[in-house]
Amino acid sequence: MASVTWFDRFAVLLDLFYILKAAIPPTISATFTQPSLLVHPRRLQDVFFQNVWAFMGYGVDAAGAETKQALLPAAYGVVLEIGAGHGHSCKYLDTTRVTRYIALEPNTQIHEHITANAVKAGFEPAQIQIISYGAEETDKILDALGGEQVDTLVSILSLCGIPDVKKSVAGLEQGSQTRWSVPLYEHVRCDPSPTLAWWQAVWTPICEPILGCRLDKPTHHIIDALDIWEDRNLEGKVPEEPPNLLWHRVGRYRKKL
Repeated sequence: MASVTWFDRFAVLLDLFYILKAAIPPTISATFTQPSLLVHPRRLQDVFFQNVWAFMGYGVDAAGAETKQALLPAAYGVVLEIGAGHGHSCKYLDTTRVTRYIALEPNTQIHEHITANAVKAGFEPAQIQIISYGAEETDKILDALGGEQVDTLVSILSLCGIPDVKKSVAGLEQGSQTRWSVPLYEHVRCDPSPTLAWWQAVWTPICEPILGCRLDKPTHHIIDALDIWEDRNLEGKVPEEPPNLLWHRVGRYRKKL
């Protein structure tokens, strides 16, 4: 394995600089047109995150396109996507296999983007549902599903921002009696490089308030350790990437009945 350079250690700071440069001005502008945002921190945070993803969403999607093209066409039936963001995943789904697309996205500021991208991907409006809860609110999510069974649970770069991944996934599992599959693509703790894993832990307190996620989260190990899988497969990104601060793992899981 190649030695870790100083750029490797500090690359994330350059990314944060450009993200803040793009997201802060429109967020400030929004407070002038909607002064009430100043007394509603959660709404202001949602506006900020909307501006963050407006800047970086398409680039992040493009960077993982080859991986998602290999992963997501296998999704079928009723699909529930955790942390749908702008709904970029929709265009990788096979609309002849997917009967409904349900987006779990607590940030209402970006719901219109989800609908637009789902329709653009070929879904009819009646096939689209958006649930405005975080993944940790499993009881509310199951209530919103109204007893509808989920066949495929999709997670694309979202579990890094969920406080208790094990509890959230296990809670959704308890509410479903079908044998759903779980394709996931996440950036995780960089296991191959202890040096980079250490730097991920250093930068996480800075990145988390801006990006809403933890760089050093061992999501792949948390999911892999759940005793609910009949089949499991964990591998690397396509094409395989060298160790870095945003190192990825790709998983394919099928739940036991």
